[in-house]
Amino acid sequence: GGTGSFSVVGHSMGAGVAVVLAAAFPERIRRTVLLEGAGPLHRPEEDAGRHVRRAIERRMRSTRALYSTAESGAEVPSSGGSAGGAGKRRTTRRGTRTYPSLDKAVETRQSTARLSPGGHQYLSREAAESMVRRATVHISAGGKEEDEKEGGPVAFRHDPRLQWPSLQYFTRQQVRQLYRDVKCPICLLWAEDGWPWDRLSMGDISELMRPEVIKKLPGSHHFHADPETAPAVAKEVVQFLRGT
Repeated sequence: GGTGSFSVVGHSMGAGVAVVLAAAFPERIRRTVLLEGAGPLHRPEEDAGRHVRRAIERRMRSTRALYSTAESGAEVPSSGGSAGGAGKRRTTRRGTRTYPSLDKAVETRQSTARLSPGGHQYLSREAAESMVRRATVHISAGGKEEDEKEGGPVAFRHDPRLQWPSLQYFTRQQVRQLYRDVKCPICLLWAEDGWPWDRLSMGDISELMRPEVIKKLPGSHHFHADPETAPAVAKEVVQFLRGT
């Protein structure tokens, strides 16, 4: 519902979502800021069947781990309230990787950034710890979520299905049409050591979406979160959203 307009800021895959939203509801979006991303991923149309097969096979392999909580009789998250727990229930995290400590999870998150495409990406300890603290839950010896505490094993709280491959991707022609359908001013900010983009995609972005601002700033893929580079990113974002 609602009829008002608003601005959108998206990072990485969130930037792809922002472009789709701006294309679908051009009358609702005032301005859009894209950080280290500029539209949904596209794949060759001739690979459509292969992508569907890969996605289905992954779902079949993951079903047992995903639904093991139901098989074991453990409680699962509830969207409704309850007299004792206000809708919060402890769940068994079977099938989810557990890290022996918060520090180990932080180190793994930093390692993931270093191994990302481009060969130059990185993530500061401060940014990684902030992300991991926000995205993990503490796990008991029995594999159940525990109330917040210091120390002990942790697991990421996100739905593991988010990491499954998509059943269907946009084609390049579809993405190009999304770019054409975006009508609001666009600010596109890249990181010097960020995610590598191919020339073809960059050409489509410049030709069809025509960003009002395109800048490359110091930092890596999470330049908006790293303490040393975040201020410059914030300055550009605020300046653009204010229309100055």
